[in-house]
Amino acid sequence: MLKLIEGFDDATLAVESEGRITHKDYEEVIIPRVKEILQTHDKVNCFMHFTEGTEYSAGAMATDAVFGLRHLFSWNKVAIVTDLSWVHKAAGYFLPLMPFKAKVFVNEEYELAKSWLEGV
Repeated sequence: MLKLIEGFDDATLAVESEGRITHKDYEEVIIPRVKEILQTHDKVNCFMHFTEGTEYSAGAMATDAVFGLRHLFSWNKVAIVTDLSWVHKAAGYFLPLMPFKAKVFVNEEYELAKSWLEGV
């Protein structure tokens, strides 16, 4: 499940995971928030905090890929915060190929990740 996180500016999609992420999370949380941001901003900042036990369903992975490609140039910066090794590995493969700035942080760097995203 994904839930929006408070305390970020209006150009930022900020989410935290809890357990299994599904296609429904994209349809109900991510996609509406990104569309809302793009109504008033050219680019979206993204802050994702993946907690222990996070898993992605096949539907979530497919939706992420399709939505991500459709909006490939709509992202400004992406900060991923997690201690999950599989997320660090996956990000290491895909993020260098992306046309936006992206960094992966460990949980103890949560505030550093937020500062980096906000350009502080």
